[in-house]
Amino acid sequence: MGKKRKKRKSAWIIFFRPIKIILFVFLLALAIGCLAGGAIFFKYQDEIMACREKADSIISQTTKADFSQPTDTKVYDSEGNLIGTINSGHYEYVPFKEISENLQNAYVAQEDRRFYKHHGIDYKGLLRAGVVFIKNKGVATQGGSTITQQVIKNTYLTQERTIQRKITEFFAAPRIEDKYSKQDILEFYCNTNFYANRCYGVSEASRYYFDKAAKDLTVWEAATLAGISNNPSKYDPVAHPETSKWKRDQIIDNMAFCKFITKEEQENAKAQPLTVAKVYEGGTRENYQTSYAIHSAVLEMMKNDGFVFQYVFQSKSSYDSYKEEYQELYQAKSDMVRKGGFEIHTSLDSKLQSMLQENIDSHLKGFTEVQDNGKFALQGAAVCVDNRTGYVVAIVGGRGTDDEYNRGFLSRRQPGSTIKPLIDYAPAFETGFYYPSRLVNDHLFEGGPKNSSGKYFGEISVREALNRSLNTVAWQILSDIGVDKGISYLGKMHFAGLSYMDNGNSSMSIGGFTEGARVVDMAKGYSVLANQGRYSNKTCITSIKSQYDGEIYKGSSADERIFTEDIAYMVTDVLKGTLDKPYGTGSGLGLKIPAAGKTGTTNSSKDTWFCGYTKYYTTAVWVGYDTPRAMPGVYGKTYSGKMWHDFMSEINKDLPPQDWDMPPTVSLYPVDARGEKTDQETGNKDLFSSVAEAAARADSIKWKEEEARKLHESQAQMVQAASEAARQAKEQAAVSLQELITELNALDHRDSSTDDKITSAKTFLEQLNGTENYDSLKQALDNAVSHALSLPKQDNSGKPQEIGPGMGRPGESTAPAFPGDDLPQSDGTDGSQAEARAPGME
Repeated sequence: MGKKRKKRKSAWIIFFRPIKIILFVFLLALAIGCLAGGAIFFKYQDEIMACREKADSIISQTTKADFSQPTDTKVYDSEGNLIGTINSGHYEYVPFKEISENLQNAYVAQEDRRFYKHHGIDYKGLLRAGVVFIKNKGVATQGGSTITQQVIKNTYLTQERTIQRKITEFFAAPRIEDKYSKQDILEFYCNTNFYANRCYGVSEASRYYFDKAAKDLTVWEAATLAGISNNPSKYDPVAHPETSKWKRDQIIDNMAFCKFITKEEQENAKAQPLTVAKVYEGGTRENYQTSYAIHSAVLEMMKNDGFVFQYVFQSKSSYDSYKEEYQELYQAKSDMVRKGGFEIHTSLDSKLQSMLQENIDSHLKGFTEVQDNGKFALQGAAVCVDNRTGYVVAIVGGRGTDDEYNRGFLSRRQPGSTIKPLIDYAPAFETGFYYPSRLVNDHLFEGGPKNSSGKYFGEISVREALNRSLNTVAWQILSDIGVDKGISYLGKMHFAGLSYMDNGNSSMSIGGFTEGARVVDMAKGYSVLANQGRYSNKTCITSIKSQYDGEIYKGSSADERIFTEDIAYMVTDVLKGTLDKPYGTGSGLGLKIPAAGKTGTTNSSKDTWFCGYTKYYTTAVWVGYDTPRAMPGVYGKTYSGKMWHDFMSEINKDLPPQDWDMPPTVSLYPVDARGEKTDQETGNKDLFSSVAEAAARADSIKWKEEEARKLHESQAQMVQAASEAARQAKEQAAVSLQELITELNALDHRDSSTDDKITSAKTFLEQLNGTENYDSLKQALDNAVSHALSLPKQDNSGKPQEIGPGMGRPGESTAPAFPGDDLPQSDGTDGSQAEARAPGME
């Protein structure tokens, strides 16, 4: 009996042991969870309580009016004047009974299946989403938000995914369910959702996509709208029909799973083609100012989200990946702005805007050809930056004000030679191995570009090469410093038109981009030179205010150093010559105050530019056809240059003529014939930077190579000078010999001077030994000597001696003169003679 009882006791112990273990583990996990929860609460209790207080504030003040359309987004100029209202569309609030039951069911099936069972928070849904989150190793594939929480987010909170927003929703959702019925909440949801293409609310979405009232939506139409509002930028049926149809069919399947529709209705709905009517009833028309303001505001909002902008790409994959991420976030933020509820304050000056618009329209009024779309065929665009603040103050995107396409920031065109200072010369000056007086050989070479004029100048200074806009010199310079190095500077200046295909593309040196450059980027780039080498991150946005979150941006971006102050000053000094040198490509476009600039003309004049600046303003102007085509006789100096000149003259006329201050590390030094610094006074001086020279010396290998180059060029120049002197001496010897031969042939008698003439002639002939005309001259001299020696001799001792080649006056030395004695002597530092005779020099 004892054994049996013991056996039964052991069986009970075996039976209860796993239960005890499970219970212990459960209690332990519960204890750990409570401790962890408590620890988290105590650590973040301030943030949690702040979220709760915010939720209480929201619910205590909420009214049904809150769930209609937000206020229109408004744009203001620099004076606080309203310059544009961005409407989300013709909004109409739809009551619950006028919303299709199909749409109600679609939302419940897709977004919140326990909508009619929970009280604002779906704890089962949260648990399910958490389990999936853990299974997917931290990747969220299912949301835990209820329709109630989404209504709160859409109406009172931002779309940003933050823990504070989720906690606020968590506290607010049960409270709002106490205040409103399930029908009210679903009604709010349908009226506060955004459906892409400026469709805010179900009424406008139903009209735009299907040309019908919200109450008449079919199953597939309702599923389509439910899919769009889930992610407007991703499931927009106009922009992305394939992904939109996939999402629609997924929602139809969920509706069938939840028994809202039958199997037959499911199959019929999925069989319908995804067609949309696109019945658009426009809101406020955007202009050049408002379109750029919205674009710039979107970029600032992306920055607020921590998006890291990228401008230079190493491969196609990195480019494509970035582009996809950029476009998705950009579209989302753009939709948010156009959805309404923002005030955008800008630096745009409406007076300057009108002046710039009038300038472009008046200069191009003679070109009346019109495209099929009704727009002028020949177009122009311009952007003006205030150098004192770094802000864009005017942007014109085309002729007239009826064209919503803003070429000022949307169009990318080949910049031609206007890119040279930014990608070639300033980066090259930064190395210290290039400077304004340095000589570069301008010549046509295999695989390189041609100069637009067809002229080549041989050894020419960098300064003059830039003023003349010589392509071969720019090409050589960028090839020397490295194409990717030059491109990196454009990246630092936020050029948005760079492609991975531009890497190593030496055509970039003369503006041969894969995609092109924007007018606004060129203006901002040249403003770097005007502002001592600093890039301003400012666009035109001074403040962004949200209807719900107050001020979300106030312009305070720090400037970025791109070029040293020395280099910006030196390049500016060179670019002044474009305007005031007779050979400058912008000659005649100078202002009454110090100014600098650069012309740009692409092949066949398909794109023409002028970019220039004063101490106060920088303006970039582009002229060309929307569909690029040749413009014979049109150059950067003509229309673009004249537009720049007239506009800049007007806006600078009342400002004092302020010049740029020379940095203390920049000095004027005498330069020799090779363009190098020298201690000797040569009459020529140019700018040199001690900062750039220090940078050059820091590159010891390159520095040694450069010193070797200078030595080689110096020796070569000395050899060339000696060769030139010898050539001139031979030419003079030939002339003197010919004169003596003529004199000998003209004699009718011999006297004491005849032998001297013969001796001198033979000396000159000896100097010509080896030349191509030596034999003919020797034969001529032999004949002349024979003639002279055959003549009768006459005594002339009492007569004055004749003065002839090699003969002195009475009492002077009669030693023969050596060829070259009457020519200027070169000491190797003055190359004026050689330079004046160099091929191609004017």
